[in-house]
Amino acid sequence: MSSPKIYVVTGASQGIGLETVRSLVDLGHRVLFTARSQGKVDHAISIIMSSHPDALVEGYAADMSLQSDIRKAAAEMIAKHPVIDGLINNVGTWMSNHHLTKEGIETVFATNHLSYVLMTHLLYPALKRSGHGRIVNVASNAHSYGKINIPDPGYSKNYHGLRSNGQSKLANLYFTFELDALKPDTNISVYAASPGLVKTDIGLKHTNWLHTLAWKFRRRKGQTPSEGSRTSVFCATDPSVERISGKYWESNKVKDVFPSAKDPVLGKQLWDRSNQMCGIGDYFKERG
Repeated sequence: MSSPKIYVVTGASQGIGLETVRSLVDLGHRVLFTARSQGKVDHAISIIMSSHPDALVEGYAADMSLQSDIRKAAAEMIAKHPVIDGLINNVGTWMSNHHLTKEGIETVFATNHLSYVLMTHLLYPALKRSGHGRIVNVASNAHSYGKINIPDPGYSKNYHGLRSNGQSKLANLYFTFELDALKPDTNISVYAASPGLVKTDIGLKHTNWLHTLAWKFRRRKGQTPSEGSRTSVFCATDPSVERISGKYWESNKVKDVFPSAKDPVLGKQLWDRSNQMCGIGDYFKERG
């Protein structure tokens, strides 16, 4: 096994995120993870330690829909760990109804996309200091029905849960491709990883009865969260793919994207809009 490294996993209190942490500590790595509250942090740590009593794991309470929480968590991580080897942007949510965070941004777009943009920006200097830093953005085949709404990314006028989720997953791909194209450092690789259909509770938490019923039916055919975490962990750790950057992966293999993810003009527009919404000037400049 390679020497232990330091990884960050967002949204790891349960489901795919928790299993991602478990897999990384099983490989002997140190993992810093976020969960929405201190209670969820403590619960996740107790689960991990029950199966891996020697695990090197740290939890940070952060609501990843809130940029203030993201900035605080990232600052705390870098203060303790100035070098980070990998970031897995895993956090995700699904909502039937339009809902704004207390910062005034639609919650799904804020969580599923902007948290990836901002967390990567904030940790980029620490990743750059690694021998070879890796950034994994958990995406989905839901990008097939996504449509990016640049003027109104929160879909305030015609919101629908499927429309919102599809947009966020399409945004994950465009973010991956733009980040790969623009990054100035050759010792950074970026991946978009689809977990496939997984039996999680994402479709049960903030959904109406119809969407809840549909998800309960659909997820029966899904993989376990452990199986769903495999591609993310593979992209983050496997030596064979260290230099393969800017690709979409599923089942540990490169996969072609749907036509909706192949518009470079739209990718640039989304990059600029996302940076503006996150208050980012120079994306790759270390903050003083």
